[in-house]
Amino acid sequence: MEKESQGFSIWKILLPTFIGIGVIIFMLTREFNMDDLKQIDITGQTVFWIFIAFCFMLGRDIGFTIRYRYLTEKQLSWKQCIKVTLLAEFGTAITPSVVGGSTMAVVFLAKEKIPVGRSTAMVFVTLLLDEMFFVVTFPILLLFIPFDTLFSDHTALGSSVLVLFIVAYIIKMALCTILIIGLFFKPQAIRWLIIKLFRLPVLRRWHKSAVKAGDDLVVSSREIRGKTMSFWWPLITATILSWCSRYLVVNAIFMAFFAVHDNLLIFARQFIMWIVMVVSPTPGGSGFSEFIFKQYLSEFIPLAGVVPLIILLWRLLTYYNYLFVGALIVPGWVKKSFGKKGEEND
Repeated sequence: MEKESQGFSIWKILLPTFIGIGVIIFMLTREFNMDDLKQIDITGQTVFWIFIAFCFMLGRDIGFTIRYRYLTEKQLSWKQCIKVTLLAEFGTAITPSVVGGSTMAVVFLAKEKIPVGRSTAMVFVTLLLDEMFFVVTFPILLLFIPFDTLFSDHTALGSSVLVLFIVAYIIKMALCTILIIGLFFKPQAIRWLIIKLFRLPVLRRWHKSAVKAGDDLVVSSREIRGKTMSFWWPLITATILSWCSRYLVVNAIFMAFFAVHDNLLIFARQFIMWIVMVVSPTPGGSGFSEFIFKQYLSEFIPLAGVVPLIILLWRLLTYYNYLFVGALIVPGWVKKSFGKKGEEND
C-alpha cells in the first residue's frame, strides 16, 4: 500500500500548481494594467456567462462519465463512473500531457472490479475516440475557417507552433490507423510491428513495455470485436460532448467580460492549442498551457492588461479544480483500494 500511495504524493499536486501560478504571476508583473481592469463592469451578464462556463466544465466531465458508463456496459454505477472520471482527470493533471489520465484509468477501472483485460480494452477505445475526434474535427474546421486565419501568426514562434501542430497531427493520424487496424482487423500484425520497431537500437530501452502494449492490444481486440453501433454511438456522442464542452469554457469566459464576434475561430484556436500541448513535458501542461493561451487567444481580448487574470480564471475552471478535487478523493481512494490488500498481506 505504501508504494502505491507514494504515486500520489503531495508534490505531484504542488509542482504543477507552482509552475502554472508562477507563469501567471510573471505575466501579471509584466502586463497587468489596473486601468484596463477598471474598464470591466461586473454585471448580471458577467455572472451569467461565468455560470455557463462552469456548466461547460461540468459538460466535459458528464461526457466522460457517460463514456465510462457505456464502455463498461453499465457494469459500473453512475457514482463509480463519476469517481473514475475525476480520478482520470486528476491523473491527467499530475502527469505530462503525453502520458495523460487515460493510461492511469486501467488502475482506476481495475480497482472498481473491472477485469484488467477489459479495462485495458476500454483505455484503447477511449484513446481511439479521443484521437479520432482530433483527426476528424480539423478538416471540418478548415471548411469554415481558412488555414491562414487559423495560423495567422507568421513570426518564428508561430512557425514553430505550426510545425509542432503538423507533426502532432500526423502522429495522431498514424496512431488512429494503428489502433483501428489493431483493434478491428489485424491485432497480431500490429503487435509484431510494434515489437519489431522497438527492437531498433534507439528504441530498445522501451522494448519490454512495447511487448506488453502489443499483448494488451491483442486482448483488447478480443474484447471489442463484434460490438454493434448501439455500443459505439453513445461513446462517440459522449466524446464530442466532452471535448466541445472543454473548448467552450473559454468562449463563455470571454463573453462574460466583452463582446465576442469570432466564437468559431476561438473554438478552432483552442483545438490547435490542445494538439500542440501534447508535447508539453510539464504535469498537466503547467506553464506551457498558459503561454500557448496568451500566444493564440490574447488577440481576442480587447483589454491586454487583463489577459493574465482571464488565463487564471480559465485554469481555475479547467485545471486547478481537478487538483483540488483529486487532493480530496485520492487519499480515501488509495486507502480503500489498496488498504485491504495490505491488511491481508499483514
